[in-house]
Amino acid sequence: MELNDRKLKILQAIILDYLETAEPVGSRTISKNYDLGVSPATIRNEMSDLEELGFILQPHTSAGRIPSDKGYRLYVDELMHLHQNQVEHGFYIEQLLQRVDRIESLLKNIAKMLASETSYATIVSSPQIKRAKIKNIQLIAIQERQLLAVIVTDGNIIKNYMIHLTEPIHQTILNRLTFVLNEHLYGLTLEQINLPLIQQLKDFAGENADVINKVLDAIFDTIQSVDDTDVYTSGATNILRFPEFNDIDKATNLMHQLEEKQVLKQIIRQGLEDQKVNIKVTIGCENKLDEMKDCSLVTTTYKLGGEDIGFIGIIGPKRMDYENAISTLSSLMTKMDKIINKLK
Repeated sequence: MELNDRKLKILQAIILDYLETAEPVGSRTISKNYDLGVSPATIRNEMSDLEELGFILQPHTSAGRIPSDKGYRLYVDELMHLHQNQVEHGFYIEQLLQRVDRIESLLKNIAKMLASETSYATIVSSPQIKRAKIKNIQLIAIQERQLLAVIVTDGNIIKNYMIHLTEPIHQTILNRLTFVLNEHLYGLTLEQINLPLIQQLKDFAGENADVINKVLDAIFDTIQSVDDTDVYTSGATNILRFPEFNDIDKATNLMHQLEEKQVLKQIIRQGLEDQKVNIKVTIGCENKLDEMKDCSLVTTTYKLGGEDIGFIGIIGPKRMDYENAISTLSSLMTKMDKIINKLK
């Protein structure tokens, strides 16, 4: 059976109407709202063919039709016309990105902005930088027997540690230790901080070797934690506004999954592995995770030094406004690489 131009126009009309109303679409609605130049009877025949081809389905007897996952896929790949509001999106995004000086703050803001702009749930991962390197260390006396260790790795990942000491220490001594630590550890990975180097640092510290030990513990924790992806989410309750999730059990299950860090990490891991295009759309049954079969995902990755290091995703119902989601994400990515590389 041929998928001719008329069938494509009717399929597009069904999808556009369903995206707006969330109600099954009948032939009379198509005839009334879309000037296709054919009768309702002809539209019914074409809809019957589209159903047989698997592009639409009938949820209930005597009801109109709704798009299938296959229908949405054809729409996204061939029928959708992006109206990219690059100027409007771009100005807002650039203002938002310019207000941060840390990657963690940037990614949290991105999650909130995408949720606000699209009205869907969003998920953003922290950078996954293999073999993270020490960029800067600062030791600051807080009280007589307490100091703050501020440790920065490449990618501008910042970790703060409160260290409790057995003996008081003056800031002047901490300044000297800070200088030596930065001089010897800058640009090193965890594997490169070997026993001879640790002993050298302890010898320099003398009676303050215990401070060096505790700071090194904090440094090791920092580097190891960089590979443990942080996940920033926003807008999860937006999902509840869509009639597809009026079913309490379905809505509760989805909300639970969006709160499960391991599920989100699976989505991120698969996204980083499978992202072969700038912006990818995964629809319904195309999702590898059963928890996401009722949803669509619009995803991308962000880079550092030309390498994919993080994931950004928009999660919504299959009846998603794909045009707006893709347009917003596209506008973000035109600005983000420059900002990420500025913060590294």
